[in-house]
Amino acid sequence: MHELGIMQNIVEIAQDYARRSNAEKVLKIVLEVGKLSGVVPEALEFCFSVCTKGTLLEGAELEIERVASLGVCKECGEKFDLVDNDFSCPICKGKNWNMISGRELIIKELGVI
Repeated sequence: MHELGIMQNIVEIAQDYARRSNAEKVLKIVLEVGKLSGVVPEALEFCFSVCTKGTLLEGAELEIERVASLGVCKECGEKFDLVDNDFSCPICKGKNWNMISGRELIIKELGVI
């Protein structure tokens, strides 16, 4: 489960930011996780309490926003969900597209006091 290592890194990044901001505690952390990021949001949630124990994030709220796997067809310009459409344009059935979103793994928000 590589999510454990990912969550350890997220906690470290959040703690570093909180310390540089002279914060006493992190109350909330919001993550954006793309559908095609290779990261399982439920596994991140599972690891969160273990990774935050004894840190500035202990007891913090974890919110995970899932980001759709959007693409735009190079042939007809249609925007569509890649996964929901088997990576083919639903209009022209083309497989020549650019990814707009879906690979994100971002700390979007950090609530500190």
